[in-house]
Amino acid sequence: MIQSLKRTFDILEYIAANGNLVRVIDIAQALGLQKTTVHNFLSGLKELGYVEQDELTPRYRIAAKINQLDFSDTPYYELRNNLKPVMERLTVESNETSFMAIQMGSYFRYEWICQPSRSLRIMLELGREYEMRHTAIGKVFMAYSPHLTNNIYKGLTANEIIAQDKEMQEILVKGYALDLEEYEKELNCVAIPYFYKNRLISVIGLSGPAHRFDKNKMETMVETFKGLI
Repeated sequence: MIQSLKRTFDILEYIAANGNLVRVIDIAQALGLQKTTVHNFLSGLKELGYVEQDELTPRYRIAAKINQLDFSDTPYYELRNNLKPVMERLTVESNETSFMAIQMGSYFRYEWICQPSRSLRIMLELGREYEMRHTAIGKVFMAYSPHLTNNIYKGLTANEIIAQDKEMQEILVKGYALDLEEYEKELNCVAIPYFYKNRLISVIGLSGPAHRFDKNKMETMVETFKGLI
């Protein structure tokens, strides 16, 4: 095991197990380390945002950012049951195809699809991994993940990156993303983030032929979705 990695977690575990408000000397003595060594590790963790220093005393505590690493209680197995009635309602209201997708690294996958009764409808494939770019779903995941955005921006020109950054900011402000015939000709899509404990865990979307599922109708369905959650 890499020693620096072990020491990092030893320090975090000590802080968490001992009141979450401890001195450098306490950590050093408990773990058998030099004070300067502990201070250097804490400085790095503080710079990354995973620990913070008490305002009144020279003590350290674990910061809230570390909660972003814990996905252990994320109810992926409950998503379909929880969102099924919402998606069914969206399909009835819009008479278009609704779907729920989850992120898988730099790809996403459809987990559940609800089709309307009309003959002309969108066919989506469950289980397949899709690329993020040019899709409303991917735009939502990208907007909430700087790491993902940086990875996908590789190879773009400076002007293209500026345009993408602007669109990402608009998604964060509006709370939804649009795909107006970008991914596929004559097909429009709107995607809305779904959060659990302030964490994006899936995306809900609606898709339909561009001639009947226009921007105004998509934005109306966004408001319908917000009213159901």
